[in-house]
Amino acid sequence: MGLLSSAVSAVLGLGSSGGKDQKACLIIEKEGGGDVTFNCQFNPEEFHINSRGKFTKETRQGEDSPIVQFMGGSVSTLDLKLYFDTSTSYELGGNIPVPTKKKPEDVNSYVSVLMDLVKIRGKLHRPPLVTFCWGSVEVSGVVINIDAQYVAFEPDGMPVRAEVTMQLMTMALEPMDEMKLSPKESPDRSKSILLTEDSSLWDIAEREYGDAGKWREIADANDIMDPLCVPSGIRLRVPALK
Repeated sequence: MGLLSSAVSAVLGLGSSGGKDQKACLIIEKEGGGDVTFNCQFNPEEFHINSRGKFTKETRQGEDSPIVQFMGGSVSTLDLKLYFDTSTSYELGGNIPVPTKKKPEDVNSYVSVLMDLVKIRGKLHRPPLVTFCWGSVEVSGVVINIDAQYVAFEPDGMPVRAEVTMQLMTMALEPMDEMKLSPKESPDRSKSILLTEDSSLWDIAEREYGDAGKWREIADANDIMDPLCVPSGIRLRVPALK
């Protein structure tokens, strides 16, 4: 247990003074205020940023093309793959000088921190805000998807190498102010709402709950895996808050 605790401290950069090397990192919001830095073991080979605006279409009678109106609220997503190796070989290190490890460690000391980024934090009432930083790139938002693939193990089954794919969506969130909530925003029974072209799970959560961060409540109630790939025109169940 002591070994895992020390590994977690190293992962989160606790007590470290930093360095001049350009290492990628994630800055994670803490429940009690402030943030903590998650140091990526290896810089990513590549990442993908997608940005799109919000538009609505209005059909005109007798015309071939509809009127398209810009609704604002540009949404960006960051797709990122990170690699972690806690074996004694460091095969993923390439030509990067790395210290020699005498004993392998559980790679979950890294992976578990990332998997927690999609879970609701009690005091925040939502997942934490996360900022990906590397060189001149800085993208902030909430993690909407995490996928971990374990690719190497010790003879006793301990995982020592993993590839983690994550998707971060830019979004301005604030902690939920319970004093501002009205009975309408905290429904005691489920509702059924039609998803239109100019709305999203976050819009519905903000309108119904007063907290856009509760989009996952709606996603779980409708078995939605990817909130960015929900077709308009379907009817969604908005569950009562527990």
